[in-house]
This record gives sequence, C-alpha cells and structure tokens, in this order.
Amino acid sequence: MPADITIEVDYQNTQFTPGDTISGKLRWQAPRGENKIALRLFWFTSGRGTQEVEVIDELSWSTSQGSANFSFPLPHEPYSFAGSLIELTWALDAVFLPSEEASERFEFDLTPDGQKISLSPVQTAKTKEKKNKWFSVTNNRA
Repeated sequence: MPADITIEVDYQNTQFTPGDTISGKLRWQAPRGENKIALRLFWFTSGRGTQEVEVIDELSWSTSQGSANFSFPLPHEPYSFAGSLIELTWALDAVFLPSEEASERFEFDLTPDGQKISLSPVQTAKTKEKKNKWFSVTNNRA
C-alpha cells in the first residue's frame, strides 16, 4: 500500500497571529513497517546564508489509527517574513516514523496583524566607517 498523508487545517487559513491556535485533522495510510506518524510545528529559514530550523512542538500517533485531530497554540515569535536575501516560514510537517521518508507539509504565516511581511530596501544610510543598508517592514494586503 502506498504511503498517503493529508493535513486538513480548519478553515484552510494560511495567515495567523501570535497566540492563535492552528488546528485540524491529519489523515494517513501508512506503508508497511511504519508504526508512528508525527506532526511537527516548526519554522525554517531559506535563502542566502545559514539555514535554520526550530521545532516548536510535536504530536505523534500510532499508524493503526488512520486519522487524528490536532491543535497547536502558536507562539509569539518569530514572525514570518520575506526579503530579497532570506525568508522565514512557519509550517506543519507530518512524517511517518521511523523512516521519515513520506511526508506532507502545510506552510503558513505568523505575523502581528495576519498580513504577510515583506522586507524592502530603503535609503542607504552613511556612517563614519561604512555604509549600512537599513530595511523597512511593509505589509502586502491581499
């Protein structure tokens, strides 16, 4: 039987604010040899520089169940953002254990007002020693 995982988030919301709860239902069909499924709440960076990942919370179930409800309270930081060099993204990741080969991911934004944060370059500031480029935060409202 092929592996199959589905993450169903309540209301299909992809914009959250600190303190919100992300909840829904996880459904799966496990391949032979997998005895657990884990759902991880985490954030990661992508782009130039060092890639970072931090798992905030994890739930796990026996694969014999086939489905389970989940709920994670969201922390107050860090905020999701996107810039020209780096991006920080929040996600839920479901994976079978012990192999961790089959997985499903649901990405979302965690921001102060529920709107995606974009970092954009602004005027270059000059100091005595060197030039510094400062950034401003702008919200893209859909």
